[in-house]
Amino acid sequence: MSVPDQDRLDDRDEAFDLHERAPFLSSSSDHRSSSDDDDVYKHRQNASPSGPSRKPRVRLLVTLFAMVIAVETGFAMSNGPATRIFESIACRQYYLGYDPTKIGEDGQVAEELCKVKEVQTELAAVTGYMEFFDGLLSAFLAIPYGLLADRYGRKQTILLNIPGFALNSAVWLAVLWFSDVLPLRTVWLSCLSWLFGGGPVVAFAIIWTMMADVTEEAERASIFFQFAVTGMVADFVSTGVSSLLMSMNPWIPMLIGMGITFTGVLLALGLPETMHVSTEQSAESMVELNHLPAEGENSTGNEYKDREEEHNGSHSRHSIDDVHGPATVPPTYRVTKLLRFIGRMIKQYRSSITPYMFIFRNKQIVLLLTAFLVYRLSRGSSWFLVQYISTRYSWTIANANLLISFKPALTVPLFLFILPAISRRLVRYMSPGEKDIRLARISIVCLTLGTLGIGLSPSIAMVIPSLIFQTCGAGFVFFIRSLITSLVNRDETARLYTVIEVIQAVGSVIASLSITNVFRLGIEMGGFWIGLAWMTTSSLFCMVGVAIYRFRLPSSARHDADEDVNMDMAEVAP
Repeated sequence: MSVPDQDRLDDRDEAFDLHERAPFLSSSSDHRSSSDDDDVYKHRQNASPSGPSRKPRVRLLVTLFAMVIAVETGFAMSNGPATRIFESIACRQYYLGYDPTKIGEDGQVAEELCKVKEVQTELAAVTGYMEFFDGLLSAFLAIPYGLLADRYGRKQTILLNIPGFALNSAVWLAVLWFSDVLPLRTVWLSCLSWLFGGGPVVAFAIIWTMMADVTEEAERASIFFQFAVTGMVADFVSTGVSSLLMSMNPWIPMLIGMGITFTGVLLALGLPETMHVSTEQSAESMVELNHLPAEGENSTGNEYKDREEEHNGSHSRHSIDDVHGPATVPPTYRVTKLLRFIGRMIKQYRSSITPYMFIFRNKQIVLLLTAFLVYRLSRGSSWFLVQYISTRYSWTIANANLLISFKPALTVPLFLFILPAISRRLVRYMSPGEKDIRLARISIVCLTLGTLGIGLSPSIAMVIPSLIFQTCGAGFVFFIRSLITSLVNRDETARLYTVIEVIQAVGSVIASLSITNVFRLGIEMGGFWIGLAWMTTSSLFCMVGVAIYRFRLPSSARHDADEDVNMDMAEVAP
């Protein structure tokens, strides 16, 4: 399985009972020059969501929190058992050809015999390439579904995920249950289920978008952290319970986890629509998404011209057929018709890309998006952490899974107490944006050193402090998400978050190929080199650090920060 998503306003909430789905993409946003970046930042600093009363807003956030808890719990509960089931199937297939006497009367092989490199490399291939296929399909689907969310609403889009998640679970169960008939690698077909709704990538993008629709910038980072803490608590509890149930039978926690995940997705049925909750746009600044012209073009004139050309082309074709017959159409006519078709395709492509052009007009946005990409590449090694600990230190997968469950337990106090306390102190002397960038830089250093320590640790006693140090950087991606959100207009957030999820999906695609092969190479080399994947990802974190240290806030943000500090000093002056 994979990860979660969001949706529309309930008719019962009168405060959210707004006009029918009016278009909200601003035509002016696509023609904004880079010199307007400071104005956008100040607008985001001062703007607040309009309209929603406290009751429906709280109801929305509670529903989103419930979805996050359910889906995170389900994934965390099923991931460890799924790895063990994959390993047992690969192990049985290996010993059927190598030494059938190792297979017990129940048709299974003892787990300690499954730590050989042949089994572990196959396990790494199955899990790694499954991430590759999931990420590849998600990358292709995220933008179309993101446009749907911007045009028809968040709820309508997220509801499409319900059949997708159901089909994904069905494929998994069929392949694993009938493993004596179906090859283990058939599980890769489960990625096709994400054709319905776009899968976890689209789901998470919509959740972030709905949350951003009803929150102000000053509270957004705090809400991001609350969502993260919710997921971490769910991870800690469910992973621990899953590890205990695995000692009985790994199928028990996996089935429970799948059921909880699907229940969380079904909660989308109760979500309100938030598309029109954000700051209202003036009527003249609104334009239908499908009416957005390519830059510098007159959409209406082009559409009329295309229809006229098609009519004239059709008339010419009939005239030619009348005189010469259909078999004697001149080659020049066919070339002209082909060129017209290509021209229409190019215009359609440009019109679909135009809503995203605001990203490329701000170098700081591009820089932060690059950080998202490399960060996702660096996180690729986390997919194999349970298998790595189990293989390198000869632990059972259940015990390795239990150890990993304590990582989110460390993250909870970090997000609930440590980071908020630091943030409250820093925001007295600097703007929210400057505070976020400073904490992001500290976080990336912790991630780099902690990941390197995991790869170099010769014993489990050294892995634990490295995990703790790595956990101290867990807030990095939330600081960056808050920063990049402050650089765009509210009506661009859905598209921005879609691009972020696409970039992370692309990062997952690249990581699933590269990190999988690096991990398999480390297993084959053995010894010290088993941690090669973590040594590699620590160098990638260094690249992210370079991007973050090069980031500069718009000048207006620094000016506002200086004014705030001067006001604070004036207040405390005698």
